[in-house]
Amino acid sequence: MCPQASGAGGGAGKGGAQPYKDHDTTLNVIQPPIQNTWYTMFHDFNVRLIWCTLIQINDETAQHQVEIRWTIDGNVYDLSFLANNNTVYYIYRDPTPSSGGTAGLLQTTSTQNAAFFVDKRGLDFLIEMRLTDVPGTNQAIYAGATYETS
Repeated sequence: MCPQASGAGGGAGKGGAQPYKDHDTTLNVIQPPIQNTWYTMFHDFNVRLIWCTLIQINDETAQHQVEIRWTIDGNVYDLSFLANNNTVYYIYRDPTPSSGGTAGLLQTTSTQNAAFFVDKRGLDFLIEMRLTDVPGTNQAIYAGATYETS
């Protein structure tokens, strides 16, 4: 049995540690996506988001414009970018202001946690994605979320 961490976090439990329950990674596949339609890829409560990933695939192996939106406790963070075909993108929280929900997220193809090197937490955590380009042949969007809940 692992001892609980102690610290000034002020969470529930002995020593200020907050217990979290592990969950398997969720993987959602939208095929074919409808252009400019938001899809809920993940929604849960009392979440520690560890990883958030996105892949878009099409037969033409073309890049496509995708958009991802996180809504955490009513705060909206957004990212729109040109995604290469069949490439894993890690989505994470930008340390700058979200500009009224039009920014606040970044992407990289290097392994990256949801809040850079740590998890991102929220009482109500929603992840949505959409394809803003015309879909390609056999177009698909894959989105994953690795998380824990309290």
